[in-house]
Amino acid sequence: MPKYNQTGYYTFLVVYILAIFSIGNWIERYQSLPLMLAYASAFMGYIFLLQKSEDTKTLFTTGLIIKALLFFTLPSLSDDMYRFIWDGTLIKNDIHPFAELPGYYLEKNIDGISSELYGLLNSPNYFTIYPPINQAIFWLSAVIGNGDWLVSANVIRLVLCAADVGSYFLLKSILRASGKSVFLANWFWLNPLIILEGVGNLHFEGLVVFFILLGIYGYQKSKYVLAAGGFGLAIGTKLLPLIYLPVLFLSGLKNKKWWVAPVAGVIALLTIVPMLDATFLSGMQESLELYFQSFEFNASIYFAARQIGYWIYGYNNIALIGPLLSLLSFLSICVVSIVAWKKEWSLSKSFLFVLTIYLLFATTVHPWYIIPLIVFGVLSGYWYPIVWSFLIFLTYIGYDKNGFELPMYLVVIEYVVVLSTMIIECGNTPIVPSRGHSTNSNEGKSPFEGG
Repeated sequence: MPKYNQTGYYTFLVVYILAIFSIGNWIERYQSLPLMLAYASAFMGYIFLLQKSEDTKTLFTTGLIIKALLFFTLPSLSDDMYRFIWDGTLIKNDIHPFAELPGYYLEKNIDGISSELYGLLNSPNYFTIYPPINQAIFWLSAVIGNGDWLVSANVIRLVLCAADVGSYFLLKSILRASGKSVFLANWFWLNPLIILEGVGNLHFEGLVVFFILLGIYGYQKSKYVLAAGGFGLAIGTKLLPLIYLPVLFLSGLKNKKWWVAPVAGVIALLTIVPMLDATFLSGMQESLELYFQSFEFNASIYFAARQIGYWIYGYNNIALIGPLLSLLSFLSICVVSIVAWKKEWSLSKSFLFVLTIYLLFATTVHPWYIIPLIVFGVLSGYWYPIVWSFLIFLTYIGYDKNGFELPMYLVVIEYVVVLSTMIIECGNTPIVPSRGHSTNSNEGKSPFEGG
């Protein structure tokens, strides 16, 4: 039961649920003021509930309810799902999704492919970039939905919701085995950003998190084949987890389990086999090149480098700056991986800083990109990913009915606060909630215990 005035507690509970429900079902992403007010209310409720309650069952039920309430409408903050449906429909019709650009199919009289759906694609001039595990889920959603977009979206939501539930229980198990409060798992389970960008807007970081936690769990329990499988499937779902392989390899040197990293890589390659041909390779290569050399969103170091590029070249030289930052990111990740190995950091702490480095050098940082960072923060005791999960939502202020233009001062505020919090925590002065609750012997300790 809540250790607080019950009227106040349940008021915040209702505010939390209504705020997330409103964002998921009513508010459009270009409606900046109501969107920001609703998200701030949801985040305020999130912090309050986790500070004033130790009733894990009620909090878990709350999370299930709010996820279920997002099944009533199509995603309101993202239009990525239309590409998911497009790709799934192509596969349903025995067409390789990497074979041609979307426009090629408009005059082909393909069942489920229409000019209406094409008009909703946010990247019609680019090849798809989603790996085969995602494509299998897209196909399933297209088969079950059979032209009903909401049904297709909800099939994907069911998969992501199941992944979140699995992640919650894996997280509790990992925390328990690490001697930490299992209550910390609720900081993941009820986080508004994770709920809205995962089950709400159908981004697959939630599935990636499940596989990574499965890998960490397997590693922790000395079930190394399971660990390799988890990490391999994470890479097969989204290529980004490749950045964790140097940490895995070096960590394995001490217990002669270095083979976990290469086996994970092999498993990831095996997930590609069902679609592996020249079409897949050329389409994926072109998509990745465009991503690193053309896309820019909510970046930190890149935006600073871009401005310097304007002074030097007189134009945005992303074609040079993007690959250069990718190289610097790779080298920095290798250095952090070596430091993590030397200092014997936990996998979660190592992954936390590896992903942080990647995001700081990236040209594109969408809100859902930091979902794994939140999980690593919960496991390793760092608070700055939670701070970031609030501030990164400010990027939605940049949307209007005609496009997107994010005021640069918001980007500066976001990164100054996040980096300041991280620096303070790394200086062994962690910023934490004033009180917390647990369901084991750690009762009374702060929800975050420092790195």
